[in-house]
Amino acid sequence: MTPIIHVYIVVTTISKYTATVIKTGNSYALRVPKRYVEDAKLVLGQKIQVGNPLTDTQSQDREAIKLAIRNLQKVHAYSDIKDPVAWQREIRKDRDLPGRD
Repeated sequence: MTPIIHVYIVVTTISKYTATVIKTGNSYALRVPKRYVEDAKLVLGQKIQVGNPLTDTQSQDREAIKLAIRNLQKVHAYSDIKDPVAWQREIRKDRDLPGRD
């Protein structure tokens, strides 16, 4: 019987935006930078899904990251990739990278 090892990969985006919570009458709103609206190609009144908020006081779980890396090493993840630079270029061909022209 082969043991199954679950590998979790945490991905964060390169661009980070800071939103400010403001009170508007009986409700609250998030004020975001103009760049956020432009980058996401949003229009006034559009509704979007917002992920869980991260405050400045939250930090990464270093032990969880170390465990994930050890699990990747155990299963020899990505060992079939001979040239990592060429592999990165290939997987990024189908999409534009944020903030790059």
